[in-house]
Amino acid sequence: MRPRVLLAIGAAAVLVLAGCAPEPEVAPTGTPTADVTPAPTTGPGAPTPAFDVDCADVAAAMTSAVGEVEGDVAEVLGVWSSPSWYPGPAQHMFQRAGGIACSAGTTERNWEVTILPGAAETITGAESRGGYYGEEARCESGGYCFFQLVDGEVLVSATVVDPEKGPDDTATLEEGLRGLAASAVASLREVEVPESAVAGVDCSRFLTANELAEHIDAAEVHVVDAFGGWSIPAEVYQERNGSRICYYASEGDEYAAQGYVILTTLPGGAWAFDELELDDQEEVVVEGAEAALTGVDELGRQVLDLRAGGDWLRLTAVQGSGIDDLTPIGATVAEDLSVARPGGQ
Repeated sequence: MRPRVLLAIGAAAVLVLAGCAPEPEVAPTGTPTADVTPAPTTGPGAPTPAFDVDCADVAAAMTSAVGEVEGDVAEVLGVWSSPSWYPGPAQHMFQRAGGIACSAGTTERNWEVTILPGAAETITGAESRGGYYGEEARCESGGYCFFQLVDGEVLVSATVVDPEKGPDDTATLEEGLRGLAASAVASLREVEVPESAVAGVDCSRFLTANELAEHIDAAEVHVVDAFGGWSIPAEVYQERNGSRICYYASEGDEYAAQGYVILTTLPGGAWAFDELELDDQEEVVVEGAEAALTGVDELGRQVLDLRAGGDWLRLTAVQGSGIDDLTPIGATVAEDLSVARPGGQ
């Protein structure tokens, strides 16, 4: 059994790790008042949702229950207050699993909704790892709302951050979420999840501790791939998707160590790589990768994104690591993926 959660940032990160997310009234056939930024659909292997509900439907329901929020609706998980492994591949985890993720707003006022097929499988796995405690529907004084709702084989999770919301708003939000869930159940169908060469592999298959130590001239590097906590997103990302979080640090304890690099993956995620838009984005050549981009993520960290075959891998330089060029490390990752390494060593 793989160990539990992930490197978290922000005071509300624990709430995000719990896999909650809220939502309002439903009108899958209605026209939302918010603009929706389309998810990538042009690349090979772009995922097909297992139901007919989309982020336009979610936006209509959320606008009805919450009102307008700033900015467009994105078809990915938000990163306002989230684990530090979210930016990049993990934001698309629900799409690979046949679901959708929709988010909109700012740090001060936002909402996020995920709709996932295969609820029984996901819940059973998360329960076995201490990451699911049953259905939930609550809004707290102070403007934080959390929902975890099950309808047959569909799991809807949502969070709302809005200073104007409180316990009296719970019922309205839950009604909207239940409506979205019912629409998803009514149109549920089987979808095929593309195979991937990087799904489920060990971190050492991408990059060993010794290899990174040579790149950064460190006396010792440890690979951390077991963390504290668990959640529905962790279950979807690591177990259903076979994605990995590989944390390379000075010690084996991620809380005491100086981190160097975080490596995250989206198996079959070339479609999402092709839609990347980063601050200070620049195309670079990394031998062994079909394409590579450098840039800065939403948290201000240097990142290197690689498209290798049909997969997307991201290297993130941890703040304080002193790493200002990830390209040589990315070349080692690409080379390692092209070589059969016995036992992943």
